[in-house]
Amino acid sequence: MKHIIAVLLENEPGALSRVVGLFSARGYNIESLTVAPTEDPSLSRMTIQTTGSDDVIEQSPST
Repeated sequence: MKHIIAVLLENEPGALSRVVGLFSARGYNIESLTVAPTEDPSLSRMTIQTTGSDDVIEQSPST
């Protein structure tokens, strides 16, 4: 099933890598990735399109 996920993340080095790593660790391919600024210069909005089962996509990341 196709999923579109929007994420607000801190605008700092390595933030993109950490989010992409969550998908990679679960074996999901990112089909589309867009990052854009927000009104708050310390935040960016990331929109990710991927495919995968609902159960795995909705899992919280492990710490």
